[in-house]
Amino acid sequence: MRLPEGLDAERTRRMRELSELNADVHRRAMRLVGPLPVPGDLTMQQLRALMEVAKTPGAAGHELGERLGVSAPTASGVIERLVDKGLVRRAADPEDRRIRRVTLTEAGQEQVLAMDSIFGRILGELAQSLTLDDMDLLVRASHALLAALDRVADARA
Repeated sequence: MRLPEGLDAERTRRMRELSELNADVHRRAMRLVGPLPVPGDLTMQQLRALMEVAKTPGAAGHELGERLGVSAPTASGVIERLVDKGLVRRAADPEDRRIRRVTLTEAGQEQVLAMDSIFGRILGELAQSLTLDDMDLLVRASHALLAALDRVADARA
């Protein structure tokens, strides 16, 4: 884990501890539920494109091509196959109708979440083992993470 510059000693210690705990949770969860499900009808390039659209919704096709390291026509073909599968949609840019913006469909969002969330997959396995106090603690921690994500996103905007 790369730590940001300028952290005080206590934050550095806690960040390292959180990172080690997260890695341990991940290893144990993998033993419990196995690797992430990857849909068999998607190529590796389509999976990469799907994840890139999730990361940068509304990117233009040529921008996705640049991020994927492929030509604009290749990116267009990959995107077209994802459109055919109902995972992404193209829409004209409201300011420049020549540009087509790519976003996930609801099915695409569900697919990304299914592939990305080991937490979601283990939660069902742990539901009976967690105390209500443990669940409350996880809810509070999740709210704290969401608030921190919002603060960082606001600072970058």
